[in-house]
Amino acid sequence: MRITALAPVLAGILALAACGRDAVEAPAPEPVAPPVGVAASDEAPLGAPATGVAFWMHPNVAFNSLMIVAGADGLASYNIEDGAEVSSAPGVSFAGAAVSYLGFGPQAAGVVATFSPDQSAFAFYGIDNVSRSFLPLSGAPDIRGGVRGFCFGRGDGVDTPSLYVVQRGKILAFNFEGQDGGLAPADAITLETPDDLAACAVDINGALLATSTTGAIYRLDGEDSFKTPFAKAEIDEVGGLAVIAADLPEGGAPEGEDPAAYGQLALLDKTSGAVHLFDRTDGHALGAVTIAATDEIEAVSAAGAMGATGANLGGLYRNGLIALSTNGETPAVRIIPLNGVANALAFPTGAPVNPRGMVAPVEDDGLLINIEFVEE
Repeated sequence: MRITALAPVLAGILALAACGRDAVEAPAPEPVAPPVGVAASDEAPLGAPATGVAFWMHPNVAFNSLMIVAGADGLASYNIEDGAEVSSAPGVSFAGAAVSYLGFGPQAAGVVATFSPDQSAFAFYGIDNVSRSFLPLSGAPDIRGGVRGFCFGRGDGVDTPSLYVVQRGKILAFNFEGQDGGLAPADAITLETPDDLAACAVDINGALLATSTTGAIYRLDGEDSFKTPFAKAEIDEVGGLAVIAADLPEGGAPEGEDPAAYGQLALLDKTSGAVHLFDRTDGHALGAVTIAATDEIEAVSAAGAMGATGANLGGLYRNGLIALSTNGETPAVRIIPLNGVANALAFPTGAPVNPRGMVAPVEDDGLLINIEFVEE
């Protein structure tokens, strides 16, 4: 997702600097019911508390997809089906994790972006489509100044992702081009913002969203982006923002359902472990959930990080999932299926979106044998 390719999303965004970057006081959030508990479906014990959780979709076998966890002891990936560790990149303390892809379809190459506070630098790791091992990649930028959060993604039809870094009063946007062995920086831009932004997310349509420390979510789509929040919740401490994209089910929206209800934004309150959900299209509040205990898995009453996806990861997670990290005596990541969240809050899930994108169809000219004619 290149900045230069985001005319509908970032057209006029450079005018933010000229028009001032102070956000207008946000209206009160919509009143919502207390969070609803959704029973935990899986748990992955960790050696250290997770600072970031992300997901990689397998090109062919959904339940062989990966959960990727960053923490003080490095980067590790776990098989979705059974929780077994698949690959690791130890030895460096990482904060945050995000996944995107180079190219389209089954041959697309997954890339993990993570940040090392000690080195003040990002790191990129490829994920081999066969072995699912981490492969260090070149091209990640060094950063000056504190990093509050980051997001990594691309829009439909764009073959390389962009990295967005949230700092005080600005978002740094890095574009890349694919090359052998890594990503090559293509260009970068600085977007002036209010001082209180804490996290960001990239929608599958390429839109950039950012949230303030108090839970106001903004969609960056012009010079008035920060005047009115797209969505708002009462948040004590923001722990992450994610887009759970979905397509309309085959045949369109069910009778009586609003097509705009497909896809959600998820906003984590670290203090309570509550995840607030909003409609992806118009920002209205859908409600909030917490991860409830089962006979074998404890509830989540406070969370360190969140990962969420609308991709088909197989089985219970055929419509996606939400995962929260816990920082208790035994650190872990606990998971709830998106179907359970949708049932609890009474919204439709829609059809899962493939984050790898689709390979462009080859035009058929009707010839069995393609013959080129040369004019004499």
